[in-house]
Amino acid sequence: MKIRLIRENPRSICFCEFSGFDVFRQISFQAIQSLAVSMKRPYYISMKPVICNYYVTYRCDARCGYCTIWRENTLPASHESSPGIVCRNLGDVKLLGVKVVDFTGGEPLLYDGLPEVLAYAKNIGLITTVTTNGIRYLERASELYGLIDYLQFSLDAVDKEAHDSSRGVPSFDRVMEGIDVALMLDERPTFIHTVTDENLGKVPDVIVFARSMNIPLFLNPCFAYSGITGLSSKGAVELGEMARGPGVTLDRGFLRFLADGGNRRSFPRCLAISSTVVISPDDKLLLPCFHHKTKALPINGRLIALRNSSEVQSERKRERRYCFVDGCAINCYIRASLFRRFDRYFLPSIFSAVKYVYEYHRVDS
Repeated sequence: MKIRLIRENPRSICFCEFSGFDVFRQISFQAIQSLAVSMKRPYYISMKPVICNYYVTYRCDARCGYCTIWRENTLPASHESSPGIVCRNLGDVKLLGVKVVDFTGGEPLLYDGLPEVLAYAKNIGLITTVTTNGIRYLERASELYGLIDYLQFSLDAVDKEAHDSSRGVPSFDRVMEGIDVALMLDERPTFIHTVTDENLGKVPDVIVFARSMNIPLFLNPCFAYSGITGLSSKGAVELGEMARGPGVTLDRGFLRFLADGGNRRSFPRCLAISSTVVISPDDKLLLPCFHHKTKALPINGRLIALRNSSEVQSERKRERRYCFVDGCAINCYIRASLFRRFDRYFLPSIFSAVKYVYEYHRVDS
């Protein structure tokens, strides 16, 4: 990997999500390098993006109260990219330096071409992640077998009534059946639990439940956007105290960042454009991110040229100074940025990555 040093503050390193030992080794190497550089001069290390958030569909068969995608995005299936277009873009993001692709939505299992694009991603060496509400997994488990490196099932509560109420549709039984099927197929499913101020008191129950099933649990603080109230700073502190012991992980660097009040234009930490490639279901490059998109640029087979264009580079220079970044704590992008400078969030995020990888592989022993 070529590294271009730019005399600028903040300092940065590459972020590769918590996706396996090979990727973690890359994070660790660049972390040490960033620390060594930071002790001498305030350099910013400019690197290629390493994560792609690929929205294959905006359609969803759940109605979660803490999500607006199903309400605000009405792109029909007929306007979604064909698998051929998605695969072409995947080839380009690989050339751009991306290591991890998160197929997301909406509910990604509603996208008919998901097995095809997952297989292509795997064939070209990308690490694949999918988070599902579990409703369609039983029907698609066999065709998805072996194609998802990190398979996460959303779990909102440990009892059926509370979970289904949060999801807006009956789905608890489907999640439990999906976990059983995934285990039978020798997949390694995990739970992801979105934490709000309202359900914070139930987190210990979710931890006990996941441990009883020997399923790793990742705690995901809800973030504020589009009228949705995120986990408060006080809630972040309380969550950090709850999330201890075996089987449970979260990003403690991000949690500290959230407790500190999120992003600030006076001392910005978000580098969404630099770290992440975000693609919409209708083949557009979203800038700076999905949740605060100011531009949606048609790709039309020219993703590499588009990423290197003056228009995108101009937006990249502004990525830390947008007016909406004050207080922003959208973990899809902030977590990607916390590995780019050695500060109070850096080491907690690194140690959290270690624990995630350990917990993910511990279930095999």
